[in-house]
Amino acid sequence: MNYTLATSLIFSLYSFTTPVCAEPRDIGEGLRNDTPAKILNNGGETYSRWSGIGLLKTPENTTCTATLIDTRQSGQKADGPAYLITSGHCAGAAIGSSTLNQSYGGTITFNYFHDTPGRHKTYKVGTTNWASLVGMDMAILEVEKSLASLILDGITPLNLAPPPALGPHDVLFVGAPGGLPEKGLRLSACSQELARTNIGHLQRFPGGFVNQCQGLQHGSSGGPILDRRTNKIISIISEAHYSFAASFLSPCFINGVFSNNASNCALQEVDIEIDLQTLFRTTVRSQLNARLELLPTWDFRFEINTPYYRYKATRDALSCQDPNQYSAAISATDAYINSAIGPETRMHVLCIIGVNSAEQQLVSGLLRNVFTHAVHLAEPAPAPSITLDANRNAHLSWSNAYPAFTSHFFHAGPADITQCGDFDDARYQPVAGSLTLRITSATKVCSYAQGDSGPQPSAVRFDLIE
Repeated sequence: MNYTLATSLIFSLYSFTTPVCAEPRDIGEGLRNDTPAKILNNGGETYSRWSGIGLLKTPENTTCTATLIDTRQSGQKADGPAYLITSGHCAGAAIGSSTLNQSYGGTITFNYFHDTPGRHKTYKVGTTNWASLVGMDMAILEVEKSLASLILDGITPLNLAPPPALGPHDVLFVGAPGGLPEKGLRLSACSQELARTNIGHLQRFPGGFVNQCQGLQHGSSGGPILDRRTNKIISIISEAHYSFAASFLSPCFINGVFSNNASNCALQEVDIEIDLQTLFRTTVRSQLNARLELLPTWDFRFEINTPYYRYKATRDALSCQDPNQYSAAISATDAYINSAIGPETRMHVLCIIGVNSAEQQLVSGLLRNVFTHAVHLAEPAPAPSITLDANRNAHLSWSNAYPAFTSHFFHAGPADITQCGDFDDARYQPVAGSLTLRITSATKVCSYAQGDSGPQPSAVRFDLIE
């Protein structure tokens, strides 16, 4: 046989039988992280894979983003209802509440691309199957059409992704932000990772993720964070750059129908009523009493729609979904939690879960209904260096300490009558470098510190100069 021919035949056979390692698919088409969001034009059907991400108009005539989810199981037809996933506050949920099977009365517009307004398709959204601002900000809504009929209309549903990595991972965001001259879906790319407990209006829930995707603004709430390899829904935007993973909802769909009582899906109605002043008390400080520093307490009164509750205090909201270290069941009559906060500084989280009996177990599905409240225990004020000279002058200076305190404030007076006020007391004056006080009797010096980059001042301390 001709050697050249034989070599060609062998190469041809090898090329047909040897697998080629292709680059993983990137549905973001190379869009760089943290670059400006781009408007999606779909005249050439380039982005039809996102036709199921739409503009949600709420009954209050505000707008959010919502996504049609694919509830078909392997080998099954799309026989069930059409469900949307969005954020809970877009479905009327209030802080401390989780509702089931409520009427909705909004609309969803699919094929919401800027360049093809004639192809927009709008449907009524009649039911809130579940909406929660307890433990997360998420909702499931039901469209007044079947999933099969929407698919026949050319609307593409998206699947829920498995639990995401906790470390940084590349994602895409597709949403319908409002207030822009060009209406339609926009795409942005960024990295996302698990957030530890954050202080903020909706940011005290466990299992949240943070990202820096560009273009998120009013109307982006409820939009999906997508895996840029699989196009599956990783998490749902709550507010700003904060989202919640959606994988736990997969067991809630049985044969294409949402069921809050399915195995591993114990979503329930929750109603916790809290004094708003208590809820928005996000910074606490130790208190001064004579010569002692007293730790603050939770001082948390609430009403809950279950006969019992269990609670624990922790440093990280994510552990609220861990059943360990919860208290025994406590009667919900005159519910009041007043245990001490600290002594460790910075973040502290209160986890409260309603139970229907003293024996009810805290299974993973039930813990999706946990209520969380977080406060920041201020750092202690740095101690001043104090020296006395022969002329009865006290020289005070402060060195900076974590978290990089750069400014110091004080007021002073006779030790027997001076009470230290909190940091907003008008008597406090800034320290310019060092401070010299003329001492004629026992003097109390009250002080606190603050950093340039953070709004949280330290606790107040006092020092006696005899």
